[in-house]
Amino acid sequence: MKIDLRDVKAIGGGLTRPEGVMALDDGSVCTADGYGRCSQIDPNGRTTFFGNLGGLPNGICIDPDGNCIVANIGNGEVQSLSFEGRHTVLMTEAQGKRMFTPNFPFLDFAGRLWVSNSTDNPDIDASLQGPIPDGCLVLMENNRPPRIVADGICFANGVALDADEKFVYVAETMKRRVLRFKINADNSVGQAEVYGPEFLGKLGFPDGIAFDEAGNLWVTFPAANAVGFINPPGLLEIYVEDPQGFVINRPANICFGGKDRRTAYIGNLGGTNVPFFEVPHPGVRLVHQKR
Repeated sequence: MKIDLRDVKAIGGGLTRPEGVMALDDGSVCTADGYGRCSQIDPNGRTTFFGNLGGLPNGICIDPDGNCIVANIGNGEVQSLSFEGRHTVLMTEAQGKRMFTPNFPFLDFAGRLWVSNSTDNPDIDASLQGPIPDGCLVLMENNRPPRIVADGICFANGVALDADEKFVYVAETMKRRVLRFKINADNSVGQAEVYGPEFLGKLGFPDGIAFDEAGNLWVTFPAANAVGFINPPGLLEIYVEDPQGFVINRPANICFGGKDRRTAYIGNLGGTNVPFFEVPHPGVRLVHQKR
């Protein structure tokens, strides 16, 4: 299963490093932006910017009240940003340990906020050049202090839950694989297990992940300029490739929106807009999506 690159369109413009992307019910798309802010792209492609977050906004999600939750990998803060531009800091540390590199936040229907922290090293580039398993997964729930529920991850990146919210999945970028953890009744998690291939390929460094309703775990591969999915039997299928990076340029995140959530929107590290394309199955509904 594969689509032609000519089937990929784009929306918006003037973006800088739009790593995180989320589709809203009104047809607009929200992204992170490298100038310490976020953007909203309306269905006609008009792009407006909001917020003054500092740092380098990375992964984002939207809460049920319409606030944008931002993992700011540039200043080590997880932030809640209203579309009016007001923000508060939700997390800087967990269990007394500074979280220097929050990468991606995922808010589930139980009200739990899962946040990947890529590495203990605030120098991201150095960490990528000499990766060690010092990334972790942090949980925020029920107004309790943030706690580390899983560690020893070699550059923890994208986070997703399956439709039943029985497992939490984390892209372990520098091991070129995806991990999953069973969620226990007390919201602790079980031991890590590899989900899908043990090795996703020479350029198979997974970044963003998201499920569709058929049980496919979609994965973006920035080093390969490709987007694919791990199907329920555990096999990787590449859905679209852009070797030259003409439209899909270092894809870093994926979300689903549009009619019946059948449109995939791509966070594009190297682009100035948001590529999108149709997918075979609806994406799993997120907490901010009513339909």
